[in-house]
Amino acid sequence: MARTNRITYGQCLILGSPRPAVQSNENNLTGLKRVQSASVDFAFSRQRYKQIGSADYVGDVNITNPEIGLDVEYLYTNGTNEVVLGLNVEGSSSAVLSGLRKPLRDNNFYVLFGSGVNDEVLLTESNSDFQNNFNVTALGNCFLNSYSLQAQVGRFISVNANVSADNIEVSPYTTGHSIPAINNSLKRPDTNYAYKIKKSFFENTTNQDGLVDSALTPSGIKLTLPNNVNVPGLQVSGEGNTAFINGLSLEFSISRTALYGFGTIYPYGRRAILPILGNLTISANASEFQSGTLHDLVKLDNNQDRGYGFTFDFVGASGATGLQIEVEGAKMENQGISESIGDNASVDASFAFSMSDTSGLKFSTPPLILDQPQDSTGPLQVVATGKHPLGYQWYNTSGTAGGDSTGPTITPEARNEDYYCVITNDLGTADSNWAKFESL
Repeated sequence: MARTNRITYGQCLILGSPRPAVQSNENNLTGLKRVQSASVDFAFSRQRYKQIGSADYVGDVNITNPEIGLDVEYLYTNGTNEVVLGLNVEGSSSAVLSGLRKPLRDNNFYVLFGSGVNDEVLLTESNSDFQNNFNVTALGNCFLNSYSLQAQVGRFISVNANVSADNIEVSPYTTGHSIPAINNSLKRPDTNYAYKIKKSFFENTTNQDGLVDSALTPSGIKLTLPNNVNVPGLQVSGEGNTAFINGLSLEFSISRTALYGFGTIYPYGRRAILPILGNLTISANASEFQSGTLHDLVKLDNNQDRGYGFTFDFVGASGATGLQIEVEGAKMENQGISESIGDNASVDASFAFSMSDTSGLKFSTPPLILDQPQDSTGPLQVVATGKHPLGYQWYNTSGTAGGDSTGPTITPEARNEDYYCVITNDLGTADSNWAKFESL
């Protein structure tokens, strides 16, 4: 490997695997988009023992594996990074933490640190060039610990996320390297599966290939308010139950318990502790006074103070919604009103809400293609997610494909033809790649 005296930001790339962690990662890794910073750390938890009559420790051992963490900051694009982190983006049909309590919800992350200029590697068609240009910090059995989203009109939406891992491996990249995941039945890293680094994994992640998903810059953040909300103080600008706000902050942390058993230093799972507390802060221009009292704000429903639902639409420059967020059961924590010379009066309100794998917080995105159709002699298939319901329509070079062409899978009537699929939902459309339905 070529030596280098420093690593620059242009030489750091991050890949995530699908779930579960124990499987081949040779053809299914996804590059995180628009990464701004990343850090990996691990700390040993040592047990030290003393005894009477000795001036030194008589024992200094590690009973469990180190605490391993990955922190990453990125600009929000289209929901790809959220899916890699294990979040659900199907909207009203599922909570953002759907599947949180299901088994086998871990995955692997690969952080590539360059020893050369990564532009040249990503532009080449030779995947083998990665072997001479990158060291890999591989993290196995990763779970999401925290997620924080910051949005402001006219600025990129930024996200900070933290994941924990059960194992870490650091080495120069070579083909056929084993995945870092721990196989619980084997009680060691699984050497039956390997990972590979390919140029195709980084499509749409850099400016080098010209196929870039732009970071979402909201020209407006529309807030839809519930009918029964009564917040004393100043109204935010808007008409009816809608308002346009200046920005928001949304965050949650998942407390987890590492589960250990006899015969291994590795945990066999990281159980999430429910419920999870989410926090929401809204910043907006104020318009006029809203009458009301704190008594009205905390009206009781079944002897509990009322929680409110909010819907946020992040509207891009085209006028289309690039991201929709629904918050359920939000209860006000505090509100502040401020004004200064030469500036607009502003109101800031903070809310807390309970989250689980079925309720509390929902993300909705335009159609997002997870697996593109491939040339095949059998049925052609596309895998997509995004706000449900999703609509599918297949086309060939002549127009609408014949047969049953309105689902994610199609067996076309004509062979040796190229086909693609258009996926639609309430927020937008996505076109798949072309794929050939080949002769038998």
